Amino acid sequence: MIPAIPQDALQELVAARGVSDAELEALLLALEGESTAAIASKLGISNIAVRKRLGEVYRKFNITGRGPGKLAELKHLLLTIHQNKQENGDAYAEQPTKSTGASLRSRQDWGEAPEISVFYGRAREIASLEQWIIKDRCRLVALLGLAGIGKTTLAVQLAKQIQEEFEFVVWRSLRSGLSLEDLLSQLNQIFSTSKKAAPTEDINTRLSRLIEHLRKHRCLLILDDFETLLSPEELAGKYRREYENYRELVRRIAEANHNSCLMLISSEKPAELALLEGEKVCSLQVLGSKEVGLAIFQEKRLYGQEYWNLLIERYGGHALALKIVASTIKELCNGQVGEFLKNSLFIGDIRYLLDFQFERLSESEKEIMYWLAIEGQPMAIATLKENILLPISQADLLKNIASLDRRSLIEKQVERGNTLFTLIPVISKYITERFVELVCEEILDFITNQKLENLKLFRSHLISSSKTAQSRSILQRLKNKLSPTLMRYGCDELVKTLKQILSKLTEKTHLEVGYASTNLKTLISELKDDLIP
Repeated sequence: MIPAIPQDALQELVAARGVSDAELEALLLALEGESTAAIASKLGISNIAVRKRLGEVYRKFNITGRGPGKLAELKHLLLTIHQNKQENGDAYAEQPTKSTGASLRSRQDWGEAPEISVFYGRAREIASLEQWIIKDRCRLVALLGLAGIGKTTLAVQLAKQIQEEFEFVVWRSLRSGLSLEDLLSQLNQIFSTSKKAAPTEDINTRLSRLIEHLRKHRCLLILDDFETLLSPEELAGKYRREYENYRELVRRIAEANHNSCLMLISSEKPAELALLEGEKVCSLQVLGSKEVGLAIFQEKRLYGQEYWNLLIERYGGHALALKIVASTIKELCNGQVGEFLKNSLFIGDIRYLLDFQFERLSESEKEIMYWLAIEGQPMAIATLKENILLPISQADLLKNIASLDRRSLIEKQVERGNTLFTLIPVISKYITERFVELVCEEILDFITNQKLENLKLFRSHLISSSKTAQSRSILQRLKNKLSPTLMRYGCDELVKTLKQILSKLTEKTHLEVGYASTNLKTLISELKDDLIP
C-alpha cells in the first residue's frame, strides 16, 4: 500500500483505468512489498498469472520496460495523480508522465484492445482515417468489414499514432454485450465528472452529460465488436431489443456539436449509419490487402513467390485467413506454396468466425448466399430472382442484397450497365464447403428415411453439371463426400436406390419436389459415369 493514499482512493484511481478486481488484488499485495511467489501463494494462482495481472496494470497506466523499476514508477505515478486530484478537485487535471513527473496531456484506458507487435501496410487507410479524425474533425467514424479482415488491428495502430491529439482515449469491446448503462457508468468513472450519476437518472440525462464532456475535452472513444449488439437472423443493421438505446448514443454523438470522435468497429453496418453519413460522419470499408498478404508470406519465409499473388487472390487478401494459410504451409507443406495450392486445402481454423457471421443471417439471406456460391461468378438480380424457388418480390430481393452488402459478405461490379453480385473469395470457399456438407447429409438421410421434407437445400438449389465450372466442382465434392457410402453399398447399388427414389418423386408436385428431381438425375448421371469401364 502507498502510505499517502487511502485504500478507497487508490481503488478509485485504478478503477478509472479499467483495472479489474483480480488485478487490483495482486496489485495491493505487490504495493505492500510481497514477492511474486508470495502473491501467487496467497491468491492460490500461478506465478505466471500474477505476472500477467500486474502486466495488465502496467499496460493500463502506460508503463513500459522491464524489472522492479516498473512498480516504483507506478507508485510514483499513483501518488502524483492522487495529489493532483486533491489539489485540483478533478482526476482529469494535469497528470505526471511516467518518466519525468511532468503533466500528461491524455488519460487512456485501452480496455481489451489487443497488443499489436507487427503491423503491415494499410498506409492508405491510415491516411484516410487520420484525415477524417484529425483534420476534418469527424465526430463518428466506422470501420466496417468481414470478421478477421484486420479492422481491429488497423484501429489499434491508428489510435496509437493519433493518441497524443486527444486528452482521453478509451477502448471498449462489446463482445460480451456491454449494456449502454454500464458503458456510461464506466465512462463517467474514467472521465471522473464531478457529478455522479444518480440511480434514478435516465439514459438521456446521462447521454447529455457525456456529450457535454465530449464538448469540453477532446476524446477518442472506440467501440469494438459493435455487431454483437445487432440482431441475428434478421436483415442487417437492426439492434437487439436490449441494446436499442445504443442507436441514441450513435445518433447523438453524430449530430451534436463537439470536439471528440467515436470510432465503431463492426462486421455489420448499423442501419442508421447510412442516414447519418456526411461531412462529420464517415465509414471505411476495410478490404483484403495484397500488401498485407505479401508481408505475411515474407515474415513466414515461404517458398514459391510466383504463387504468392494467386494464393492472396484465392483468399481475397483476408488477413486472418492468410496468417493461418501461411502457418499451415510452413508446417504441412515445408513452406512450399505450390504444394499447398495443388492440394487445394481449406483452412478450417477460421470457420468459427465465418460460422458466427453466417448464423446471423436470415433464411432468405442464406438462400441467396448458397445461390451465389453455386454460380461461382457474378450474378444479376434478374437471374437470382428467376432461380429462387419460392416467389420473391424485386423489392424484398433488393432488401436482402442490401443487407448482405451491409454485412460485408458480397461484392458488386458493373458490366455493360448491369449490376452484378458475387461472394468474396474466402466467403465463397466457406459457403461452398458448407453447402456440400449439408447436401451430402440430406442425401444420406433421404436414402435411409425417404422423407422429402428433409431435403431442403437439395430441393431449393439447382446443381447442374452443364452450368458452370463451380457446379462441376460441387458435384465432384459431393461424390467425394459420398465415397464412404459408395464403398458400403457399391456404386451400382446406390444408383439403383437413387433411381427408385427418383421414380417416386414423379408423383409429387413441382412445389413439393423443387429442384430435387433434376439434382438427382444429375447425380445419378455422374455416378453412372463412374460405372463405365
